[in-house]
Amino acid sequence: MVKCTFCGHDESPHTGLHLITNKGETKYFCSRKCRVSALKLKRDKRKLKWTESFREAREKARAK
Repeated sequence: MVKCTFCGHDESPHTGLHLITNKGETKYFCSRKCRVSALKLKRDKRKLKWTESFREAREKARAK
């Protein structure tokens, strides 16, 4: 299983968009919503409530 680079959602290997950059990095996006938020709108995934990174950051803040 591959995880979406933006939201952290698990996806099967043959779905979604796999983007390979000129630097050789591979980015996996599960949906258009994730792709546009990351690439076009350049949003921070830690500030969007529907992403896994937001939940992790919130738990770290609560622990302090």
